[in-house]
Amino acid sequence: MDTYRPIVKILRAATALVAAAGVALAAAPSAVAAPTSGAENSNNQVLSWTEMGDWGPKANDFPTVMVNQGMTENISPEGTNVQCVPAPGENPVVMIHGMNSNSYQTYARMTPELKAMGKCLYAFNVGKLGPDEFSVLGSIPTMRNMTPLDTALAELTAKIETLKAETGATEVDIVGHSAGGTLAAAYAKQEQGRGIGTVVSLAGVLHGTSLLGISYGLEELNQFDNAGDKAAGYIVSPSLVDLLQHSEFMAKMNEGGLEQPGVNYVAISTQVDEAVTPMAASQWNAPTSNNILLQDGCSADLSGHIGLTFSPRAIALVANALGRNVEVPCVPVTAVVEG
Repeated sequence: MDTYRPIVKILRAATALVAAAGVALAAAPSAVAAPTSGAENSNNQVLSWTEMGDWGPKANDFPTVMVNQGMTENISPEGTNVQCVPAPGENPVVMIHGMNSNSYQTYARMTPELKAMGKCLYAFNVGKLGPDEFSVLGSIPTMRNMTPLDTALAELTAKIETLKAETGATEVDIVGHSAGGTLAAAYAKQEQGRGIGTVVSLAGVLHGTSLLGISYGLEELNQFDNAGDKAAGYIVSPSLVDLLQHSEFMAKMNEGGLEQPGVNYVAISTQVDEAVTPMAASQWNAPTSNNILLQDGCSADLSGHIGLTFSPRAIALVANALGRNVEVPCVPVTAVVEG
């Protein structure tokens, strides 16, 4: 019976996630706020090369985002994907979403606030499962960053190359949440630090997650025709397999060291992270990097993994990592409410 316990845990977690998404989607027809058209947003248009849709409304917490999202794919977070000239000495910022998520779900609160501080922001959805690929959670149309991370990384690389060509930028800054932090780190290493100024990881999986210990059981199951990874990929997504401690992707990404010379690395972690465990898995190793714990100086902010991008404290920390100098507030947040 112990052999199947990790699969049972994953099934329970997947069922809970699907149920939560179902509740939000069921509410969407009567509560959804339509994405803002370009004409209503300072007469700007979403840049066509981003392959993203119009803007969704700002949302201060994850449940509101899920209601706003409905079944609409590729919503741009407010403040992103418009023609923009960075302030002198600054770079355009690429916002990368996490696994089983998308740009709007991840950054519906953060990007409007960073935009108000004068940042030029771009947000792309990557990692949509193809017609011949399947996972239980991937059957929800709005889910992204589901493919193997090498596939998502190739998509991200192409988008950043297009961004540079379209804007004339020679460097970008990158903010990534969860698996988006993984992709940010992998991209910087792939490019050997060239063309990248700052990488901000928000609860990013930088060294592989134990997923509250589930990964150890899955690794044991892998002796049976790779059953553990197959279960994780089928129930959740192929990207989850790449995020686990024992994955080939993590071994390759960390081989010879992760951080690259010349890049400013910042990690923002939360001690109540239920997805990236242990906490050290979300922190950089280089002595020149900056690892920030959300609760340092503010034990009242208990934003968890999903709620981190909605935390006013985390948003201020991101802004400061990107060159701003704003006050970092201490706003009480419960781990249950997440925002």
